[in-house]
Amino acid sequence: MAPTLRDGDAIVALSTNWLPVRPGRIVAFRRGEALFIKRALNREGEGWYVVGDNPSRSSDSRWFGPVPESEIRATAVSCLIPPRWLLS
Repeated sequence: MAPTLRDGDAIVALSTNWLPVRPGRIVAFRRGEALFIKRALNREGEGWYVVGDNPSRSSDSRWFGPVPESEIRATAVSCLIPPRWLLS
């Protein structure tokens, strides 16, 4: 999700039962064993078209189609960016 999120950043997210998916919000969902963090762009049928913020390096709905709303587990509410000295 660079440039919005970088390796080492942590997000605080709420269940979609508490904070529903809306266009522009960052969401979390699983595909197999992989956890994806993407931006919900728009609703398509029973799902959401999701995109990464770096289109040239992102696996998103352009590759796997809309994500069913039932698969989206959480919506981000904030990003906790650790001090850079913790990463070195």
